[in-house]
Amino acid sequence: MEEQNNTQNLSKNQYKSHKIICENKKYLCITGVQKADNASPTLFSCIVLGTQLTITGRDMSVKKLDTTEGIVEIVGEIDEIKYSGERKSFLKRLFK
Repeated sequence: MEEQNNTQNLSKNQYKSHKIICENKKYLCITGVQKADNASPTLFSCIVLGTQLTITGRDMSVKKLDTTEGIVEIVGEIDEIKYSGERKSFLKRLFK
């Protein structure tokens, strides 16, 4: 029963963590993606754990986008990976 509940949580995009793997600034793999907002050759933005994640670069293309599994793969020249949005202070996160 526990395993079935974990599978249901993943299918609803309720991730507790995420990973960003960047190889030689040419390949990027992101897990824990809940929603893709924008994709162009110079900009890709998505929602990861409720926080906006923006990737900028050149000649970028989305190799794989699977929001059911929460995976995005991007190829091209990766220049910047930036989180934005509301962040709680360390003490607020510690004592929630």
